[in-house]
Amino acid sequence: MTKTTTTSTVKVIEPVTVVVSRRVKPGREADYEAWIKGVTDAALTFPGHLGATVFRPSKPGEPYVLVYKFDSGATLDAWTTSETRAAFIERALEMTTETTVEQLSGLETWFTLPGQGGGAIIPPPRWKMAILTATMVFSVGQILGPILHHVLDGHLPVTAINAVSISIMVVLLTWVIMPNMTKLLRPWLYPH
Repeated sequence: MTKTTTTSTVKVIEPVTVVVSRRVKPGREADYEAWIKGVTDAALTFPGHLGATVFRPSKPGEPYVLVYKFDSGATLDAWTTSETRAAFIERALEMTTETTVEQLSGLETWFTLPGQGGGAIIPPPRWKMAILTATMVFSVGQILGPILHHVLDGHLPVTAINAVSISIMVVLLTWVIMPNMTKLLRPWLYPH
């Protein structure tokens, strides 16, 4: 008798943000603007694309910065290895003098990326992200946890109450608290 065991692993899929900074050759700005529209429209047709933002230079000579997001590394790979993207990159090389590419995932994407200064957009130092994230998770947990336990006690098991509490906390942190805290603490997170 042969016994077969199967194991399954749960792979956490998290969004991936890509930040591309390109300096455009003088006189090619209109061509590059058309290129941005074309590459963004093409990327939007790929599964998993979550959107893009363009930061245009505030002064001549500063780079254009294109920030785009995919729902996972696998869907990003499908875009980056596509013939469609390769054709756009070939065209971009004719119009640009310098390109910088950064890929961000995890907690880095909780922090608003600043569009100032014309340089490549980079997240704050990880230690600052860790301090702010831990402070906000602790603070929200201290407020939300007791309220939900008081309201839901006797209606749901403790594990379910904790799951509800964590779900609400993640939503609040992602869409309300962290973007506002990042704006409020911008001078500390992004000192110049």
